[in-house]
Amino acid sequence: MLHRMLGEAVRNGQITLLLVGRDHVELLHLQFADDTILFCPTETGTIVNYKRMLRCFELMSGLSINFDKSNLIPVNCDQEWVEQVYGLLGCKQAGLPIQYLGISLGANPRLVKTWKPIIDKAEKKLSLWKAKVLNKAGKLVLIKSVLNSLPIYYLSLYKMPKAVTDKLIALQRRFMWCREDGSYEMPLVKWEVVQAPKKAGGLGVEDAVLRNTALLFKWWWRFLKEDCPLWKKVVCSCNNLNPNIMLASQTLPVKGGPWKDICQLNITDQ
Repeated sequence: MLHRMLGEAVRNGQITLLLVGRDHVELLHLQFADDTILFCPTETGTIVNYKRMLRCFELMSGLSINFDKSNLIPVNCDQEWVEQVYGLLGCKQAGLPIQYLGISLGANPRLVKTWKPIIDKAEKKLSLWKAKVLNKAGKLVLIKSVLNSLPIYYLSLYKMPKAVTDKLIALQRRFMWCREDGSYEMPLVKWEVVQAPKKAGGLGVEDAVLRNTALLFKWWWRFLKEDCPLWKKVVCSCNNLNPNIMLASQTLPVKGGPWKDICQLNITDQ
């Protein structure tokens, strides 16, 4: 219902759409379960009409909008205008980066601190006290389960920095070759052998870098197979790409955020 109300407001000229990129892709809102993001240009009239529509939606549906849990996130906006809008909406002030659906929006994926949730999760699960009570077979099973439980969101959107990869491998090696007293014993085999598939004589521990690369390459496949969803329109508009041509046949962006890293993927060495 809220989606239809917003669409009607746009057709009646009560709400101005946000135009993105070269092709002026129209952005109004994104919804996932009970999370909603509303987009708008720096127009006070659109903000006022948004609040009116949310109030109407509340009266009709009985679903109350909690402005104390809602945030206004300005991007390159005049501070005086931002303060005025905060007064109109009565919501909290926030800035990028911000957590949304398990992802830190606006964060720099090249910084190690962006990957801190993943490192902390691996460190917690591969703690030394667990290593003291497990044999090597048990350690191997736990290492594999931790790698499989790494957040797919991060690995599907961001290219993992080498420092993060080294940290994850160091945690795995410390856990694998830890003695019962907590000291570090001499590794029995090279870590490359541990990561090799069982058919090749290895132990089958998954390589997080290869998994990250495979998940990122899925965007190349989606770019080719999907007609023209919203994400593809935005990517093409912001990076001067042709939605009807394979990425490998185009001039790929050399500047930008996560999409630049996806376009510049190279697996020849691996």
